[in-house]
Amino acid sequence: KMIFHVYYWMKMYFSIISKQIMARVFIFFFLIISNSIFGQKKAFNGFLIDYSYQFPLGQLAETFSNNSAIGINLINKKENNFFYGLKAAYIFGGNIKDNTIFDNINTGNGFVIDGNGTFANIILLQEGFSTNIFGGYAIHLNESNPSGVYFSAGIGFLQHRIRIDTKNQYIPHLNSDYKKGYDQLTNGINTNFVVDYIYFENKKRLKVYTGIDYSLAFTKNRRAYNLSEMSINENKLRLDQLLGIHFGIIIPINRKNNEEFHYF
Repeated sequence: KMIFHVYYWMKMYFSIISKQIMARVFIFFFLIISNSIFGQKKAFNGFLIDYSYQFPLGQLAETFSNNSAIGINLINKKENNFFYGLKAAYIFGGNIKDNTIFDNINTGNGFVIDGNGTFANIILLQEGFSTNIFGGYAIHLNESNPSGVYFSAGIGFLQHRIRIDTKNQYIPHLNSDYKKGYDQLTNGINTNFVVDYIYFENKKRLKVYTGIDYSLAFTKNRRAYNLSEMSINENKLRLDQLLGIHFGIIIPINRKNNEEFHYF
């Protein structure tokens, strides 16, 4: 027992220390970026709206299949090619890989019985969201045209869960409280890395972009009890990963007096 307790507390200690180091590294990174970009004259800013098709990796792929995400970015770019901003995305999907979630309340045929004694119609969906602050640098082949490759990195928050849709049926085993024991609500610190190509066509005012994004999140299951396994959650640290391909449009939010738009 003594050895077990020593191991447990050492594991907790190093977990806390690693999180503190990671947080300080990202704070330092954003302080450096902010110091560079806030001292420059604003070049342009705007909203980016995008759709992303994402592939779960690692532990996340054990529960969820491929998903989609709708994101909104608010970005400010400086004349020195540095940029920064905020991003929020809603994550959704319709295929849950784990088919053992309701094994302890299923019939022999694999159905859940509702309060009227009939087979319940239950739909399982993936649902979540992410938020990030980010900073980056743009590379232009032609300095007079903002088209180019944009590299960025960010830190924020990621959450996902299994959404249990019972279609308002009366199912005693799946009331609002019991659903929390099955939904595997998970969240934690998220890091995000993006490479975009942004295209500006001045005459036709076409402003679009596409790219790839990778998220690595340090998360934990936040439910106290797992009804699928009839056990207390151990709240182990998870490494949730998402690799996405996205494309979007750019909406301007400022205009100069000479009627010339500046987009990002």
